[in-house]
Amino acid sequence: MISLNAIFKHNVPQLFTPKWLKRLTYFTPTETLKWLAEQRLNVLFKAQIQAGELDFLRHQSVCIEVRNLPLFLFVSLDGTTLQVIVVKSPFVATYMMRCDGKLSGDSDSFLELIAGHCDPDTLFFRRKLSIAGDTELCFTFKNWLDTQDPAGLIPASVYQSIQHYVAQQA
Repeated sequence: MISLNAIFKHNVPQLFTPKWLKRLTYFTPTETLKWLAEQRLNVLFKAQIQAGELDFLRHQSVCIEVRNLPLFLFVSLDGTTLQVIVVKSPFVATYMMRCDGKLSGDSDSFLELIAGHCDPDTLFFRRKLSIAGDTELCFTFKNWLDTQDPAGLIPASVYQSIQHYVAQQA
Protein backbone atom coordinates (compact mmCIF):
# COMPACT_ATOMS: atom_id res chain seq x y z
CA MET A 1 0.00 0.00 0.00
CA ILE A 2 1.29 3.45 -0.90
CA SER A 3 1.09 6.09 1.83
CA LEU A 4 0.10 9.69 1.22
CA ASN A 5 3.42 10.77 2.73
CA ALA A 6 5.30 8.80 0.09
CA ILE A 7 3.21 10.35 -2.68
CA PHE A 8 3.75 13.90 -1.41
CA LYS A 9 7.48 13.29 -1.09
CA HIS A 10 7.52 11.85 -4.62
CA ASN A 11 9.01 8.58 -3.40
CA VAL A 12 6.57 6.57 -5.47
CA PRO A 13 6.85 6.55 -9.25
CA GLN A 14 3.72 7.91 -10.85
CA LEU A 15 1.80 5.72 -13.26
CA PHE A 16 1.84 7.04 -16.78
CA THR A 17 -1.37 5.55 -18.14
CA PRO A 18 -2.27 7.39 -21.36
CA LYS A 19 -5.43 9.50 -21.13
CA TRP A 20 -7.05 7.63 -24.04
CA LEU A 21 -6.63 4.33 -22.14
CA LYS A 22 -8.15 5.78 -18.96
CA ARG A 23 -11.08 7.21 -20.90
CA LEU A 24 -11.61 3.97 -22.77
CA THR A 25 -11.62 1.97 -19.55
CA TYR A 26 -13.76 4.27 -17.42
CA PHE A 27 -16.36 5.48 -19.92
CA THR A 28 -16.89 2.58 -22.32
CA PRO A 29 -19.69 0.24 -21.23
CA THR A 30 -18.50 -3.17 -20.04
CA GLU A 31 -20.36 -5.09 -22.75
CA THR A 32 -18.78 -2.91 -25.45
CA LEU A 33 -15.29 -3.50 -24.00
CA LYS A 34 -16.02 -7.25 -23.89
CA TRP A 35 -17.17 -7.31 -27.51
CA LEU A 36 -14.21 -5.22 -28.70
CA ALA A 37 -11.66 -7.31 -26.78
CA GLU A 38 -13.15 -10.63 -27.87
CA GLN A 39 -13.46 -9.65 -31.54
CA ARG A 40 -10.00 -8.11 -31.75
CA LEU A 41 -8.19 -10.91 -29.88
CA ASN A 42 -9.85 -13.59 -32.02
CA VAL A 43 -8.74 -11.79 -35.19
CA LEU A 44 -5.21 -11.12 -33.88
CA PHE A 45 -4.61 -14.66 -32.69
CA LYS A 46 -6.57 -16.63 -35.28
CA ALA A 47 -3.48 -18.40 -36.65
CA GLN A 48 -2.21 -19.24 -33.16
CA ILE A 49 -5.61 -20.63 -32.14
CA GLN A 50 -5.80 -22.76 -35.29
CA ALA A 51 -2.23 -23.98 -34.74
CA GLY A 52 -3.16 -25.14 -31.23
CA GLU A 53 -0.83 -22.75 -29.43
CA LEU A 54 -3.61 -21.75 -27.04
CA ASP A 55 -4.93 -25.24 -26.28
CA PHE A 56 -3.62 -24.87 -22.73
CA LEU A 57 -6.54 -22.44 -22.15
CA ARG A 58 -9.23 -25.04 -22.92
CA HIS A 59 -11.50 -25.47 -19.90
CA GLN A 60 -9.32 -23.01 -17.95
CA SER A 61 -9.29 -19.26 -17.63
CA VAL A 62 -6.66 -16.66 -16.87
CA CYS A 63 -7.53 -13.31 -15.34
CA ILE A 64 -5.49 -10.28 -16.35
CA GLU A 65 -5.95 -7.61 -13.70
CA VAL A 66 -4.86 -4.04 -14.36
CA ARG A 67 -4.60 -2.81 -10.78
CA ASN A 68 -4.79 0.95 -11.31
CA LEU A 69 -7.75 0.77 -13.70
CA PRO A 70 -11.12 -0.85 -13.15
CA LEU A 71 -10.23 -3.60 -15.61
CA PHE A 72 -10.21 -7.39 -15.31
CA LEU A 73 -10.00 -9.58 -18.44
CA PHE A 74 -10.89 -13.26 -18.10
CA VAL A 75 -9.51 -15.19 -21.09
CA SER A 76 -10.29 -18.81 -21.98
CA LEU A 77 -10.54 -20.92 -25.13
CA ASP A 78 -13.88 -22.33 -26.20
CA GLY A 79 -13.41 -24.60 -29.19
CA THR A 80 -11.80 -22.41 -31.82
CA THR A 81 -12.48 -18.99 -30.33
CA LEU A 82 -11.14 -17.03 -27.39
CA GLN A 83 -13.79 -16.17 -24.85
CA VAL A 84 -13.15 -12.88 -23.08
CA ILE A 85 -15.11 -11.58 -20.13
CA VAL A 86 -14.47 -7.98 -19.15
CA VAL A 87 -15.28 -6.91 -15.62
CA LYS A 88 -14.85 -3.42 -14.21
CA SER A 89 -15.83 -4.12 -10.61
CA PRO A 90 -13.27 -5.61 -8.21
CA PHE A 91 -16.15 -7.08 -6.18
CA VAL A 92 -17.55 -8.96 -9.17
CA ALA A 93 -14.10 -10.02 -10.34
CA THR A 94 -13.11 -11.35 -6.93
CA TYR A 95 -16.28 -13.08 -5.85
CA MET A 96 -18.27 -13.97 -8.94
CA MET A 97 -15.83 -14.91 -11.71
CA ARG A 98 -13.99 -18.22 -11.84
CA CYS A 99 -10.37 -18.08 -12.88
CA ASP A 100 -7.66 -20.68 -12.61
CA GLY A 101 -4.79 -18.21 -12.61
CA LYS A 102 -4.32 -14.46 -12.40
CA LEU A 103 -1.69 -12.07 -13.77
CA SER A 104 -1.77 -8.70 -12.01
CA GLY A 105 0.10 -5.52 -12.72
CA ASP A 106 -0.30 -1.80 -13.15
CA SER A 107 -0.97 -0.29 -16.54
CA ASP A 108 2.60 1.01 -16.77
CA SER A 109 3.97 -2.53 -16.42
CA PHE A 110 1.71 -3.88 -19.15
CA LEU A 111 2.55 -0.93 -21.41
CA GLU A 112 6.28 -1.58 -20.88
CA LEU A 113 5.69 -5.21 -21.89
CA ILE A 114 3.78 -4.23 -25.01
CA ALA A 115 6.39 -1.64 -25.98
CA GLY A 116 9.17 -4.20 -25.55
CA HIS A 117 11.02 -2.06 -22.99
CA CYS A 118 10.86 -4.74 -20.32
CA ASP A 119 10.41 -8.49 -20.31
CA PRO A 120 7.85 -10.23 -18.07
CA ASP A 121 10.48 -12.01 -15.97
CA THR A 122 12.13 -8.71 -15.02
CA LEU A 123 8.76 -7.26 -14.02
CA PHE A 124 7.97 -10.40 -12.05
CA PHE A 125 11.22 -10.23 -10.09
CA ARG A 126 10.74 -6.49 -9.48
CA ARG A 127 7.26 -7.37 -8.10
CA LYS A 128 5.53 -5.23 -10.73
CA LEU A 129 3.84 -8.30 -12.20
CA SER A 130 2.34 -10.88 -9.89
CA ILE A 131 0.93 -14.34 -10.42
CA ALA A 132 -1.73 -16.08 -8.35
CA GLY A 133 -3.56 -19.37 -8.64
CA ASP A 134 -2.32 -22.02 -11.07
CA THR A 135 1.28 -20.85 -11.53
CA GLU A 136 2.00 -23.32 -14.33
CA LEU A 137 -0.96 -21.99 -16.34
CA CYS A 138 0.06 -18.38 -15.64
CA PHE A 139 3.69 -18.97 -16.62
CA THR A 140 2.59 -20.77 -19.80
CA PHE A 141 0.29 -17.85 -20.66
CA LYS A 142 2.95 -15.27 -19.79
CA ASN A 143 5.57 -17.07 -21.87
CA TRP A 144 3.17 -17.41 -24.79
CA LEU A 145 2.37 -13.69 -24.65
CA ASP A 146 6.10 -12.94 -24.53
CA THR A 147 6.60 -14.76 -27.85
CA GLN A 148 4.06 -12.56 -29.64
CA ASP A 149 5.11 -9.54 -31.72
CA PRO A 150 3.02 -6.55 -30.59
CA ALA A 151 4.32 -4.33 -33.40
CA GLY A 152 2.82 -6.75 -35.92
CA LEU A 153 -0.41 -7.31 -33.99
CA ILE A 154 -1.45 -3.88 -32.73
CA PRO A 155 -2.50 -1.13 -35.15
CA ALA A 156 0.53 1.05 -35.93
CA SER A 157 -0.95 4.26 -34.49
CA VAL A 158 -1.78 2.60 -31.15
CA TYR A 159 1.62 0.89 -30.98
CA GLN A 160 3.40 4.19 -31.71
CA SER A 161 1.35 5.91 -29.00
CA ILE A 162 2.35 3.24 -26.49
CA GLN A 163 6.00 3.52 -27.57
CA HIS A 164 5.82 7.30 -27.12
CA TYR A 165 4.37 7.10 -23.60
CA VAL A 166 6.87 4.47 -22.45
CA ALA A 167 9.82 6.38 -23.95
CA GLN A 168 8.78 9.57 -22.10
CA GLN A 169 8.98 7.74 -18.78
CA ALA A 170 12.35 6.06 -19.40
